[in-house]
Amino acid sequence: MGSKIAGTLSLLGAVALIAIWWVFLFSARPDCLDSVQLAISSAKYALSPSESGSWLFIFTLVSIFACILTGLILLFGKQKNLAMYLIAIHAVAAAFIYTWSLVVAIALPLIYLGKVQKNA
Repeated sequence: MGSKIAGTLSLLGAVALIAIWWVFLFSARPDCLDSVQLAISSAKYALSPSESGSWLFIFTLVSIFACILTGLILLFGKQKNLAMYLIAIHAVAAAFIYTWSLVVAIALPLIYLGKVQKNA
């Protein structure tokens, strides 16, 4: 049961990161522009390697992928210990990049590390 809760918490970390992208892409847009076209152009700009700060947006996409992957492994996979180690590595890397609240959202599944290791 601990791995199911940890997997759900990992998916909630992905939701927090997706919310950041949602706000970036769909808020504060002029009324004269289509929101989808503006979101696409904003994403292209943010992910352009020539722009400074694009590494942050790229890392958020990697973080979303990592949270979803570890969440699915914890919910349905067999390598639950590997997923917990990936969460720990991801949380340490995130500590150098994000604010503490996002790091907590990413590291929250580690609360169930003992239960997952015992049942794995």
